[in-house]
Amino acid sequence: MNFPYQQRTTIPTPQPGNPSRMAAQDSPLGEELFFMVEQIHHEFHTRMHTALTGVGLDVRQYTTLAFIATGTGRAQNDLATILHLDPSQVVKLTKALEAAGLLTRDTSSQDRRSKMLQITDEGQELYTQATALVRQVQESLTAALSRRDRKALDSLLHRIRPLP
Repeated sequence: MNFPYQQRTTIPTPQPGNPSRMAAQDSPLGEELFFMVEQIHHEFHTRMHTALTGVGLDVRQYTTLAFIATGTGRAQNDLATILHLDPSQVVKLTKALEAAGLLTRDTSSQDRRSKMLQITDEGQELYTQATALVRQVQESLTAALSRRDRKALDSLLHRIRPLP
């Protein structure tokens, strides 16, 4: 993490697809739902990483700030589930964010083994900057969709999101 943050104002536009990826998309594999979702995930993650690097964050750090910025007293152990990480990785992640002054980790009053996370003012400011970049990435990846199509996509994703 680099401090202070310098906000990137534009999101890089991807270069035309490479021949291997284009060949895969044109094959029967390109019609498989898992492949399409994986390709979209990869593109989102790559662009998010590029954009967030401009403010000194990575995708996991942004997700952590987003999780705690929208609530009060979020439990650190919930991050392991959200981020699909081992709890020891979450401890390392949150300690680094705490050392950077972006969040605080306090012992839960209900369970001494649990840490409760709170975003700091500096963390909130950075989260606000990063959220603007994330929105730019989302808009760039859905630019080919009409407003109606975006709403439909959002609705469909919400319907399948709560996976078992």
